[in-house]
Amino acid sequence: MLPAFTMLSAGAFTSIITYLLHYEMKTAMIILLIVLIVFYILGLVLQKVLISFEEANKAKQEEEEKEKAAEGKVVEKEEENVSVQTQTDRDAASDEGNTPLGEEG
Repeated sequence: MLPAFTMLSAGAFTSIITYLLHYEMKTAMIILLIVLIVFYILGLVLQKVLISFEEANKAKQEEEEKEKAAEGKVVEKEEENVSVQTQTDRDAASDEGNTPLGEEG
């Protein structure tokens, strides 16, 4: 819809200006045709640019989500290692008859 809206807005503006400046009908129609074509092409270019920005933003968001997911997995694995290591420390301390650090009696 962007190219059509751009083209029609420029066409309305051109029509008003050519009417106010008292152009001949034939000259005004030629100018209007040229303006409509030029602004339709500009609207298409603008639409392509906006779509490319949107796609780049989507790709960046997906990449960030993947990084966060990978980071979360690493944190979970580290927590598992810590819990296994703590259990091993407790077993070793009970074998020696000592209590592990941070735990009382």
